[in-house]
Amino acid sequence: MSELSCSQKADIFSLLGRIFIAELDRESLLALQEPQISSVFEKLQTGCKDYLLNTSWDDEQIELLASEYCHLFILPKKSGLSLQASHWMTKDEASHLAQLETIISHLDTSVVNYDAGNLPGDHLGVLLYFLSAVYHSEDKEIQKLGNSLAAISLLPWIARFNEKLSQSSSNPVYLASGKLLLQILDYKEP
Repeated sequence: MSELSCSQKADIFSLLGRIFIAELDRESLLALQEPQISSVFEKLQTGCKDYLLNTSWDDEQIELLASEYCHLFILPKKSGLSLQASHWMTKDEASHLAQLETIISHLDTSVVNYDAGNLPGDHLGVLLYFLSAVYHSEDKEIQKLGNSLAAISLLPWIARFNEKLSQSSSNPVYLASGKLLLQILDYKEP
């Protein structure tokens, strides 16, 4: 992915945070249908744009999408797709995560755009919103921490998560989101 500005990274992390923090609602789906977003998702996952634009997003379809989110992420014993970093990280990889969770717990919850009080600090959605807030900061020194914080909180485990996601879901939005996350992190195979 070409070099992105801090503002662009913040927006992408916020979008991905919304996708992974809870079931998508009608408002979130409208945002995903925006031409710029649906085109990016289509490049990452063939069929995603058609899925977003040509599905009749009535109550029944939204309920089916919510049900899929639950089966993938809320009932992870069935899918193996826990959204908690601690589920995926080794003990060594997680050594710095506790400090980061302490910092996140002191954040103003409006930064997270969701009731993060009910979620663990190492939840993927919370971590993504946290990174969005870092990149949105007006303080350039805080913005510079973004890549290091992503390296600590996401890079050790996100490829394993994304691999399991690609095996467990056929939903183009989730598949494209996982691929976009790897791209924005500039993930390279070891």
